[in-house]
Amino acid sequence: MRQFIRILLQTIKNAVFSHDSFMIFAIASLFYMVFYGLPYDNQIIVKVPTAIVNLDQSRASAEFAEKIKSAPAVKVVIETADFAKAEAAFRRSEADVIVTIPENFSRDIERGDQTGITVFSNGALPVKGRAVSAAVLAIVTEENATHAAERLVAQGLNPILVKQMSLAPAPFSSQDLFNNISGYGYYTVPMVAIVIIQAVMLFGVGIALGGWLSSENPPEFFKEAFASPKHFLALFTGFWVIALFWSFFIEGLGLYALTMPTLLNPLSTVAAVIAFTLALCSLATLLTLAMNSNRYAAGLVLASAPSVFLSGLVFPMENFAPWVLPFAWMIPTTPGCQAIVLASQEGATIAQILPQVSANLAQAIIYGTLAYLMLKKRIAEQQEKAAR
Repeated sequence: MRQFIRILLQTIKNAVFSHDSFMIFAIASLFYMVFYGLPYDNQIIVKVPTAIVNLDQSRASAEFAEKIKSAPAVKVVIETADFAKAEAAFRRSEADVIVTIPENFSRDIERGDQTGITVFSNGALPVKGRAVSAAVLAIVTEENATHAAERLVAQGLNPILVKQMSLAPAPFSSQDLFNNISGYGYYTVPMVAIVIIQAVMLFGVGIALGGWLSSENPPEFFKEAFASPKHFLALFTGFWVIALFWSFFIEGLGLYALTMPTLLNPLSTVAAVIAFTLALCSLATLLTLAMNSNRYAAGLVLASAPSVFLSGLVFPMENFAPWVLPFAWMIPTTPGCQAIVLASQEGATIAQILPQVSANLAQAIIYGTLAYLMLKKRIAEQQEKAAR
């Protein structure tokens, strides 16, 4: 066990801090998050820090405040009847928007009289103010329609006619086929992040492992790892740990820092990431052992763009030509992107992503078995060469 851990740690150290692969394993994924994901930060505003000032303190105003809290654009950081407290939080930048429910809100809305919900926002952050204002306007419109309908029924108007008036169908309705969250930043950026992890690991393992394989004087730990499949498993685990680190970094801290939805179902996300990274590292190891060199590694980057479309998340797989589907399901990101986005960004349960997780695990078994057979062949060739 001690030797296993030593080889694992040496693999991580030599892969991450080698001048050949440092930029790949240590920088590439972080570079992606900063220079690709950052421009889409705040593309769609959600969870804007908001203070609610309820000056009415009635049951109706309390219910109205609860509806504001449920809006995706709003994250209530303070709820008070004292405007001065909300203003102080605003000045400390704890709240970016203040929503004020006026006195006599309940009386005015019951009578059908005009009432004003005031929204104060930071002039330096107009998009946040508009997002909260739009949410409040939708709630006010619904509230007014509800109370107007109640008054009409109370005055003797036919309830069926009132319902038809309040539920008039919209002239046009649009629903995204894939991107139910809406927004490039909230859907495509997390998906492409998984494709970047695949490109980084395929390229990085090809450079590092391929370099050790083709070197006339490889590192001592690699000689130990290459002595048997059991010891090679420690080397494989080192690459897997790197893939796990960057996957969880992006799905956790990375997307959280960009205020994008992430880890909505942590358990499902962990299961999806583990299955995906196992399949990915197995494929990377198999390709490197088959090539026995690092010269091919740069060519694997070319698979990044096709992987985005072959994932089935930006273009329906039903429209793929039949000969394309086998290639799509050979790539770890096809089930991996689907499982991770559904779990992390949309909160899917393990049962809902089980087909995709199973596909990644099947890939891991197939590629891992082929890599094992290839490894035994390489070890036998090396032993035969040494015997000469």
